[in-house]
Amino acid sequence: MIAIGGPPLGGKGVLAAELIEWLPRAVKLEIPDDLLGEHAVLGGGRADALLAEAEQLWRAAGSEFPPTLLVVARFASPARRRRARVLARGAGMRFLFVEAQSSRARARERLFERALTEAEARERFGRYRAALQNYLPVHRAEQIALPALKLRRVQSELDTAVARVLEAWAPT
Repeated sequence: MIAIGGPPLGGKGVLAAELIEWLPRAVKLEIPDDLLGEHAVLGGGRADALLAEAEQLWRAAGSEFPPTLLVVARFASPARRRRARVLARGAGMRFLFVEAQSSRARARERLFERALTEAEARERFGRYRAALQNYLPVHRAEQIALPALKLRRVQSELDTAVARVLEAWAPT
């Protein structure tokens, strides 16, 4: 399982969509960052449901031709990221956490592209800022323990980000 997390509008879904093209038997499960619904700021419990779905899919596939699961959610805290690792390893899956980030200017640009009115743009931007404050970045000790790969400019350097994930995921 490659769990792709990060702050809102950091490029998680874009990265996963590109990885699908490169990884054999890859399946993407995603909670998009819409910044509209009741989970826009915290996004918590839906990640648990997504992880449960990933585990069911893994077990149903069997061990002869296991898929590579790309699980895309915010995973905003160390506890959420550990939960993903524990579930993956408990089911016998390899695990890598990828923290996808992009510049705040790029995120704001994407945010305003999706807005229909100026009022909606302001509301979404307020939710974006609140969600950003609730995201706890991966720190060095956690990066080693998970393991985790930190990507800083996913949207502006997508090819480089994909190459780094593929290199980290390659069999040892």
